[in-house]
Amino acid sequence: MNNKKSAAQADELELQELGDYLARQDFSRESDPAEVLRQVRSRSIQKQQEDDRMKNKQRIRRPVMIAASLLVAAVVSVSFVRPSFAQEMLERVLNSVHLGHIEVAQMDGSHPKEFPDAWKGKIFDQEGNPVTSFNPMPEAIFNAAGEAIVNFDGDKLITLSEQEQLDKEASEQKFTVKEAVKLDQYALFKVKLPEYLPEGFAFDHGEFYKDEAGVSGQIVELFFASKDKDKRIWMQLRLANEENAFSMATDDKVEQVKLKGTDAVLVSDRSLDWEANGVMYGLSTRGLDRAEVLKIAESINW
Repeated sequence: MNNKKSAAQADELELQELGDYLARQDFSRESDPAEVLRQVRSRSIQKQQEDDRMKNKQRIRRPVMIAASLLVAAVVSVSFVRPSFAQEMLERVLNSVHLGHIEVAQMDGSHPKEFPDAWKGKIFDQEGNPVTSFNPMPEAIFNAAGEAIVNFDGDKLITLSEQEQLDKEASEQKFTVKEAVKLDQYALFKVKLPEYLPEGFAFDHGEFYKDEAGVSGQIVELFFASKDKDKRIWMQLRLANEENAFSMATDDKVEQVKLKGTDAVLVSDRSLDWEANGVMYGLSTRGLDRAEVLKIAESINW
């Protein structure tokens, strides 16, 4: 009897944790929301906009690849998850990797996705026709007033003017450091940059977030410039603690790999996360192959 009770309690706790996880997620994305919505129907959301960051310290999350199933679920504010839904979500997990304060899950994205009721009557194409399905999804979408929808956060659709205001507010909460040698003056840890960068890349700047006390040194984002606009390297370093811990979910391939003997998780051959010596490292790339991504990461002397 005690064993059955313990199992039931464990199941209840697991469901509650899943509900809490879904409720914490931020599902906003910059640019081309029609493409984002279309991908919900067909495949995982690609990490094209690595610099879509949160507006305040409590919501800071490394931009993630979100499983389509989680995205649709998050359209409704989640404080409690029905057992049947939670079980379905758990059954969709094909692979998961846990690395200290980092958790990554690979989801089965083959299930058909329903168009959220919360969006019906709110999305229109260029001719003013209502959009009620992911298939087909027009290239550009608008609200009832004809304003272009450029982003979304849960069931809230964000227009261009609203996004510009959000971007302005977000920029006011950032502190930029242009010289790499000055990063350690603000970070609560030693900032380690890659010693190897592909040809044409160079460090551009770092960004910290501001809080009530001034510049917060718990998280720094690093940007590397390239003349080739189709290629990109972006990093985020976090002080390893519970406050900065995060979870990711994706329909793309998730693979556990080794970086100089340290466990890391590689997503879609272009994104790496690992934890070492009290720091959480996130490396995101675009336009680079797997070998280059691994070489960049391994050149960091953590």
